[in-house]
Amino acid sequence: MKVDVGHMNFFDVDLCGLYKPGNETNYGCDLKETFDLISDWVSNRSFPTTIPWDPASENRNKAKCYCKDIFKNKETGDYFIVLWKSDTDSAGTLWGAPENSTTGSNKVIKYTSGFQGEKVIWGRPCYYWIIPEFNTVVSIKFDHSVCDAQLFEDYIKSCINNRVKHKNRKKEVTEKGFVRITHEKSDGSRLMYRFNISLKSLNTSSSELQGLAKSVTHIVRRETIIVDSKDEKNEWIKMFNKVIPLVPTKPKAKKRKIEIQAEAKPSAHQIKKIIEENAKENRKNGEWNNIGFKTESGVYWVDKYRLRDNITVLKKSDDILTGKQLCKEIMKDRERYIRPIRRSIKESSKKENLN
Repeated sequence: MKVDVGHMNFFDVDLCGLYKPGNETNYGCDLKETFDLISDWVSNRSFPTTIPWDPASENRNKAKCYCKDIFKNKETGDYFIVLWKSDTDSAGTLWGAPENSTTGSNKVIKYTSGFQGEKVIWGRPCYYWIIPEFNTVVSIKFDHSVCDAQLFEDYIKSCINNRVKHKNRKKEVTEKGFVRITHEKSDGSRLMYRFNISLKSLNTSSSELQGLAKSVTHIVRRETIIVDSKDEKNEWIKMFNKVIPLVPTKPKAKKRKIEIQAEAKPSAHQIKKIIEENAKENRKNGEWNNIGFKTESGVYWVDKYRLRDNITVLKKSDDILTGKQLCKEIMKDRERYIRPIRRSIKESSKKENLN
């Protein structure tokens, strides 16, 4: 048996549905309907045909993405989706998903330099748990998998815009390539499907966040700037020319790492907002660009305070998890995983009542 630890990151679903331009009224395609439609579309499809965009017409640098499996727990209404990110990055083990497989298959082949055999799509799985009850998405990163929140958003939006069939709705593509959907309940107005998620942070009532708010003295911002630019509008470059014009960068360097510290005494609510706007799901070790909170005991970066948890799975083989298997593992401790979400909802309700 192999032990595989999954690192869970929690996301708020900020927008999911059909909207008029400049209007937040939802005209359908909420989280439940969105994943019901996608589930119907991928059902029994061959694996290579589950990519929702034309790879030939997309940015060549954009990874291809397929649906390996999707499963719905009828008791809770939760969805478990396994996407396949076609990836040739040398970091980590590559797996091959057979092209002749159908949605729901968990068979994969480990990459070797001398591989010869059936046609496969090389890549890695991406695991997601969708909880419509709490308007939440959870990404789960195992050693054998990857996470890519932007690719996940792109996949969902492309499925709804390009592939699924909408009941009582009509799709049309504008001259600029935007998809517009007309719904009978929208008075003939053209609607746009929107799907956006953002990382959840710790609850503002948590002792950790409250303690941080009491001890913060500065906000720290790290950025990488282009130093060979001739753009006079670049404020960072103008500032450096005035303050340290005689200090050269490395020979032929085109970028410069900078750090700015500003005195600040943010509230727990303001800290939470900064975390949610700047935390990253998979920031690489050593990545410079970041936001942090300076205290007398050191600097604490925003990623430390995002809402997260772990799950341990025992596996008999290298095969990836199916949606059903992932569901089974999460259901063993679902109440513990969603407890912080319940607390956050209660806190928000109390604030609304006070206002």
